[in-house]
Amino acid sequence: MFNLSTFLLGASTSPLPDWVTTLLPVLQYIFIGFVALGSITVILLVLFQQSNSGGGLNAVSGVTETYFAQNKGRTKEGRLKRATTILAITIAVVTLLYFLSLQIVNPFSS
Repeated sequence: MFNLSTFLLGASTSPLPDWVTTLLPVLQYIFIGFVALGSITVILLVLFQQSNSGGGLNAVSGVTETYFAQNKGRTKEGRLKRATTILAITIAVVTLLYFLSLQIVNPFSS
């Protein structure tokens, strides 16, 4: 069976260093807290955004976009959308780091 801690820390059979065994459990709590707060924040950001009614109709009809539509990223709605995207990607990365730290501290028994 694949052992991630052996792959990342080398082929030695020695236990993990003390700093790893003390730091990673603390980081796991920080990761869980960030994911929980970030998830609540993403929900609130999505609720504050306005719905996009008829957003794809202009692509079919060939209507060119207005000045406001071209500079939508500078408005409040554009900032909310950008913040939602960045926070969602950050939550995904932190979740992967959390499960990676679980694998390092408690590797699957082979």
